[in-house]
Amino acid sequence: VRQWFANNAMGTPSPAMVKAWLVNGATYMTGVSANDTLWSNNQGVGLVNLGRAFDGVPRVTVDQTQLLAATGNTYTVAGTVADTSRPFRVSLAWTDAPGPTTGNAFVNNLDLEVTVNGTLYRGNVFSGSTSITGGTADIRNNLESVYLPAGTSGSWSVTVRGTNVAG
Repeated sequence: VRQWFANNAMGTPSPAMVKAWLVNGATYMTGVSANDTLWSNNQGVGLVNLGRAFDGVPRVTVDQTQLLAATGNTYTVAGTVADTSRPFRVSLAWTDAPGPTTGNAFVNNLDLEVTVNGTLYRGNVFSGSTSITGGTADIRNNLESVYLPAGTSGSWSVTVRGTNVAG
């Protein structure tokens, strides 16, 4: 991933960008002990798929250029689905500040919200391999994704909310 970024004049990616890039291209697994809803103990977010990670699909990348320095800050980017023959996927990852050694180790809470044609999807709210509407924001993970199937079309906006920026 690092070399691909360098070869494409995108600079050196942060560890969080590498994580988001690989997760964004993951393949949903089926079969024994899989075939469940994403974010499971059996498959995590799926199987890393380098073919999908480097498939040439247009991507918007934001790597450490937008700072959510305080609780309540937001960042939004918008566009139009470029290729309806491919899944539409959004992944947010960040490197969290060191947390306590007992209890909950997370410090910051960023929340991913993706709106496609007026329909809101929250990060990490899935049924099987696909994001669904409703649900509640994920307060624990420093990786959130929205996966919509091929055929998704129209306008989209992605908002990252600094729900709790404590460190």
